[in-house]
Amino acid sequence: MYIKASKKSQNILEYSMVVLGTLVMGFAFSVFLEPNDISTGGFSALAMIINTLFENVGVTGIPTSAIYLILNIGLYLFALKTLGKRFAIKSLVGIISFSLGMEIFSLIHFNITYELLISAVFGGAIMGVGVGLVVRFGGSTGGSDMIASILKHKRRNASLGSFILAVDLSIILLSLFVFPNGFELLPYTIVALLFCMYITDFVNEGYKEVRAYNIITTKPEELSKAIMEHLSRGCSCTTTKGMHTNTEKNVVLVLISKYQKSQLRAIIREIDPDAFVYVTRVGEVMGVWSTPEEIAKTAK
Repeated sequence: MYIKASKKSQNILEYSMVVLGTLVMGFAFSVFLEPNDISTGGFSALAMIINTLFENVGVTGIPTSAIYLILNIGLYLFALKTLGKRFAIKSLVGIISFSLGMEIFSLIHFNITYELLISAVFGGAIMGVGVGLVVRFGGSTGGSDMIASILKHKRRNASLGSFILAVDLSIILLSLFVFPNGFELLPYTIVALLFCMYITDFVNEGYKEVRAYNIITTKPEELSKAIMEHLSRGCSCTTTKGMHTNTEKNVVLVLISKYQKSQLRAIIREIDPDAFVYVTRVGEVMGVWSTPEEIAKTAK
């Protein structure tokens, strides 16, 4: 009973955050990006391009949000077989709520006018917050992500990231020729895109960057004890053999935040200055990461 309730609460949280993220995206798009013809790629930018083309031939009054929704629903139906059930539902929620967000904030007249650079920075950063929330909680807003999923299904050995990048770059390139002063807007598009990418990563991965330190040492006990006492981090130890010296040593593995690296280096220099250390960046940590209670028990 507890597990079901917990799972239900988790699902509610995930869908709520996906909707919140898409509303934030809709605000950034309708208030900062679309009024200034600044593109950050994706189907929202493609919808802007199509709307501009319609206006050029005298067809006006079509909301960009409606074009976005039609593009994505068509693609969604085509891609449905390649998507898992859970991801498919979240994608549909993301597509609809982003479209609604675009429409809602376009109807609310904020009367905000900023210089292009400010609009690019604010628009890209706020869009990044929204995208980061959507991605962090397992959602999608369709567009280039979905195209990439379809292509990946057809070509399993290809890179998903390269597909997304290719689609987004193609849309941005097209915007240069369609938007008035498209080439003059290119620097602002790049600024918005960079801010969007950086903030997306920041929101999705968090500010705590974790490093894995692999310390090849002859003093694993002393080193581990000092790390647990001074850094409150647990350690793992394995045995390795140096083929050049033909001697056995120990590898102490510890995960620390980037703010603790100077302390760890000082500990290593003091206890085993001859230790060989190599460091890798950790993308994600799951499970309990050395609670103080566990460290205290181990240290005793």
